[in-house]
Amino acid sequence: MKSRQFFKTIFFYILCAVTFLSCGKKDEPSAPVTIAPAKIKDLTALPQGKVITLSWSIPRKNTYGSELSNLKGFKILRSEKDFKDSCIECPKRFVILYDIDYKTYTMSKPQATRINYSDRYLQFKKIYTYKVVSYTSANQPSPGSNAQEVFWDLPSLPPKNCQAELKEQSVVLIWEGPPALEDGSPLEGLAGYNLYRRLPGENYPLTPINSELITTLACRDKGIEMDRDYCYTLRAVRKIKDTFIESEGCEEVTITTTDHTPPDAPTRLIAIPTQRGILLKWNENKESDLKGYILYRRLEGETDLKRLLTTLLARSSYLDRSATKEKTYTYAVTAIDDATYPNESEFSEEVTLEYHY
Repeated sequence: MKSRQFFKTIFFYILCAVTFLSCGKKDEPSAPVTIAPAKIKDLTALPQGKVITLSWSIPRKNTYGSELSNLKGFKILRSEKDFKDSCIECPKRFVILYDIDYKTYTMSKPQATRINYSDRYLQFKKIYTYKVVSYTSANQPSPGSNAQEVFWDLPSLPPKNCQAELKEQSVVLIWEGPPALEDGSPLEGLAGYNLYRRLPGENYPLTPINSELITTLACRDKGIEMDRDYCYTLRAVRKIKDTFIESEGCEEVTITTTDHTPPDAPTRLIAIPTQRGILLKWNENKESDLKGYILYRRLEGETDLKRLLTTLLARSSYLDRSATKEKTYTYAVTAIDDATYPNESEFSEEVTLEYHY
């Protein structure tokens, strides 16, 4: 009995100890961790013609560096002040200019890596400052992006009479400067020009091909490939405070770098009967891009000339050993160049010979 009582006493003390240790003060409840898109750091603002075009990369990570999977959209924020505002350094008051739904945007541009938006609600002599905030489907906003400030004022008229010419595997462009501002008032603040290039069927990029402003009325584009067509436009750039404002684009010029010009037709083709066959000779072409010649032959009674050899002739002569005596042959020759898509000349004058020797 005493042994049973002893064990009951021990169990009681153990139970009390466990109860005492578990009756400590509980931790304060912690707030749930919010997952928001990472901050946009590459917002740009391009004043061009009648709009200010904003552009930024689509965020792929959240604030913790992991993959962002529930991006919902973007809120574009804008503040504005007058040029003559006496308190330029005062805090800016941002309002929502536009809300872009990410899914709707990418439906029309499925390969997009950047978002572009053109602000058309503008007034001259205003200072516009932009920020962008992205947000998730749970309405968790990102930190505000880097700010972009634009001193918006009247652009100039576009450049005039732009011309393009292919020279030594590059395109040389020349033009005339704009005569006035867009409203016809005297031109002020002209800083230079930006050149834009596109391929047929594509849009012009937001950024020009020149890394620095062009300050002359001519330039050379060396970044082309042969056998392609290119379209160009130029924009005059006016500097207002710290902002470069582009004009509308000048009239587009198009140039082809594909060689469509064939060599001249060979001249003075003659046929000389010899014991070994019919010797054909003609004057050598002088084109620097000449690749060779193609020889054609027609038997008496045939209608069309047929190519005699599968290979090009490098020289302006050939001995036709396949000719059979007592038969009549008609010959003609063409020249071909070394273009990517070779151009063949017109036929030379034909020469006909009844082969006897």
